[in-house]
Amino acid sequence: MARPLSVSIIMPAYRAEASIGAAVRSVLAQTYRHWELIVVADDEVDYRPLVPADRRLVLMRTGAYASGPSVARNRGLDAARHPLITFLDSDDAWYPDKLAILVPLARTHGIALGNTRFRAYPGPGYGANCWPDPVEGYYDWLFFAQASASLWPVYRRALIARTRFPERLRFAEDAVFALSVMARHGGAYLYPQPLHEYRLRPGSLSRSDDTVRRADEAYGYVLSALRAGDRLSFPAEAVAAAIAVFARRRALNRAFPASGLRYFQEFETRMRAHRLPADGVAENVAALARCAGVGIGFRGGDGWR
Repeated sequence: MARPLSVSIIMPAYRAEASIGAAVRSVLAQTYRHWELIVVADDEVDYRPLVPADRRLVLMRTGAYASGPSVARNRGLDAARHPLITFLDSDDAWYPDKLAILVPLARTHGIALGNTRFRAYPGPGYGANCWPDPVEGYYDWLFFAQASASLWPVYRRALIARTRFPERLRFAEDAVFALSVMARHGGAYLYPQPLHEYRLRPGSLSRSDDTVRRADEAYGYVLSALRAGDRLSFPAEAVAAAIAVFARRRALNRAFPASGLRYFQEFETRMRAHRLPADGVAENVAALARCAGVGIGFRGGDGWR
């Protein structure tokens, strides 16, 4: 039998007092036991009384306050000790067999992820999978780029190499990181059942004007960087496709407020269900919006009216 591979799990924490206990407990409940969990505090909170004691749990700090999730994750990457790497946000949770399923797949394929379950939390409400009915298997990175969702695979550490999260970004930094690593590797293996629960909390609803504005600014930065020659770790041959991907995400973000839906995740999965191609961003998003009953118009360039 192959020797078990250990996993370094990196969790940034900022004002996470209400949620971090459940997130850490979901790691402790894993049926796969070979891991370390690195919690990187980006605030002045002492999280030790809020999480169960376990020798595999490492608590550290960024040394700053509100420096951003990219900084926290990068500090965790620098401290990670094991041959596999993955990430968990402090307000999400894993299902108990996530690592048991994905570690062997990551060993074989380099990068592996499961489906994600979006769920209104706490209590009943909206719930849906990121991919409604996927076929298990290995997919090109552009398949994963079609979903405007956080992607948290298990990676072979060697594939990450010196890639780091872009520290100027506080939105979409996770997508830039994951997709750039996938693009260099070629793709990733998808397990069709949900293994990660993305918890949509009342305090983090993505419908606010401020969230839409911040997302728009982040996508604008990504697009400007890519067009100016900063590849953001994407391979040269993937830059044009990455520009199309983030232009589409920016267009969807701008279209979302008119949808009347509570969660961006619901809006995006409905739009993606129509399976239009990623090129022709303006025309495709406008057509999808008409199908969903959203009245928006495109005025050229990257702008919506």
